[in-house]
Amino acid sequence: MGLQCLYQGSASELASAIARDGFIDDLRKRFRHAYWQDPDEREVRSWSNSIPTVVRLLTEIGLAEVQVLLELKAPITDVRMDMVLVGTFPGTAQGSVVVVENKQWSWLEPDGEMVRLSRDGIPQLHPANQLWGYLQVLRGYVPMTGDVKLCGVVNLHNAPAHMVEAVRPKDQGLEKLVQQWVAMYGAEAHREEFKDVLRRRLSGENAAQQAEMLLEAPVKPSQGLMTRVAECVRERTVFPLLDEQREAYDSVRHLVSTSKQGARKEIVAILGGPGTGKSVIAVELLGTLARQKVNAVHATGSRSFTRTLWKYSGLPGKQRGLFTYFNSFSDATPNDLDVIIADEAHRLRKTSHDRRRKSDLREPPLQIDELIHAARVPVFLLDEHQVVRRGEVGSLDLIRDRAEQLGYGIREIALRHQFRCAGSPEYVDWVERLLMLRRTGERPDWQPLENFTLYVARTPLAMENYLKARVAEGHTARIAAGFCWPWSQPNADGTLPNDVRIGDWHRSWNSQATDYLGNIPPSPLWATDPAGFGQIGCIYSAQGFEYAYAGVIIGPDLVWRNGWQSDRHHNVDRDQNQAPNFSMVIRNTYRVLATRGMRGAVLYATDPATNQVLIDLGVPVLDE
Repeated sequence: MGLQCLYQGSASELASAIARDGFIDDLRKRFRHAYWQDPDEREVRSWSNSIPTVVRLLTEIGLAEVQVLLELKAPITDVRMDMVLVGTFPGTAQGSVVVVENKQWSWLEPDGEMVRLSRDGIPQLHPANQLWGYLQVLRGYVPMTGDVKLCGVVNLHNAPAHMVEAVRPKDQGLEKLVQQWVAMYGAEAHREEFKDVLRRRLSGENAAQQAEMLLEAPVKPSQGLMTRVAECVRERTVFPLLDEQREAYDSVRHLVSTSKQGARKEIVAILGGPGTGKSVIAVELLGTLARQKVNAVHATGSRSFTRTLWKYSGLPGKQRGLFTYFNSFSDATPNDLDVIIADEAHRLRKTSHDRRRKSDLREPPLQIDELIHAARVPVFLLDEHQVVRRGEVGSLDLIRDRAEQLGYGIREIALRHQFRCAGSPEYVDWVERLLMLRRTGERPDWQPLENFTLYVARTPLAMENYLKARVAEGHTARIAAGFCWPWSQPNADGTLPNDVRIGDWHRSWNSQATDYLGNIPPSPLWATDPAGFGQIGCIYSAQGFEYAYAGVIIGPDLVWRNGWQSDRHHNVDRDQNQAPNFSMVIRNTYRVLATRGMRGAVLYATDPATNQVLIDLGVPVLDE
């Protein structure tokens, strides 16, 4: 799997293409073909207005043979880099790459480590930090870039030079590495400075060969969060944060600073679908704040997720308090903490006191209010389509309502980019259209993707055999199912009963035991312990986790009969089958299960007609 871009050509070829009518329309067509949707009009304006400003400089200084890659898709994600200039480093045979981030801004000023685009605007992600994330992801996931000179330039071609100088990395005090490897140029005299850095960093010699090597370079697979959580929390920044991820991270740190200066409390709501990096943001933020001696904790409503963080963080017993639960703040002193990071906030409950004595007639406080009151900066990360059981109330509307009622501000950040499913938002979009969680009126026919593999299995054994082969190759894989079979206690001899029965295929659920049974992990560790493969997981053991290949058994609680029909009588989980919006809960459940895979997924429906529908949509079939 190599890198992809919308256009590759020399600066002179691109200049000629721009001069002809139809170039922008051609880019639109390429975008639709690659990403199944139309480009944003702001992006199209950037193609028209910004690309020529860089191409003009290259041709003016004799770098017409330098290769230009437009909209290069970053490894492991669907984030795209505006322009990547490829050549050799002058006087050497070593490859050289300059990543260019185009901004059409005409006004900006510094604000902490962020920037404002108007005097009364909210702080925005600093473009140098944005570009630094791109350089990190190239270095981290494309091994061949270790032998290449690599730097970045923010092209603010409409901004006055004096404004750009005020926000340059050194002047604004950004990280030392950002100061070293990211430059910023505006209009006027800065164009000559931009030319100078291009002369010093690029030669057109063997540029086409260098560009092909970059595009064909193998991409190193991403490591899951849990494999590096200890390093992330205890030692240093591990994961590159891109675009809105970095904006969310910087926004929280900015609010921590302003809260200590007496600013009004502001709630941060970070929304994103599966694989958009919510938990990566949460853990990176927790680690950074802890190292800066900021009093911060991470909270969830998930026993599996929190116990797994305890295990993989490697923290001693007392320090495990960095990772806790939503219901732990009933007695907290107001603003006792600097930051609460409420991860998986769609799992919020109405109250933390739902098990109080019947004789206690007091109205308990809302759980969300407890979290908001306990911290100077409350942060909620959520996906509204992951409400999968009765009693879960977390939503953006709830956060907005409580902010208004309590008199606090709210900052909302939407995560758009996909870091799971091989960086293929097209697959997540397909799953949502398939389950009618996104209504488009179009039949969701499957179009094969280069970086993500999808199959329909004719039998559960075919699914299992395929995933066993992936495990033998060194990948991680799990099979999860709808909660359509009873979940029994372990047998007296320490084995697990084969509760999941589909014809002649019988397998066990993940273990109900509180500790290991031999090498069989308890349910909270099923998704991350290698010995979890072989047992079947459910929504509670899979939600919040990821593995390379996801097997999904769609049980009889959801069948296709000229539309989806859900049947609560086939679901044995009380928290799901008693939910008033059962149909939505079940479709959300299968959306979560189907989007755990980083490299591929296999679907199987126990209902033959439903399985045939998946096949008829063009998904390749696995036979035994």
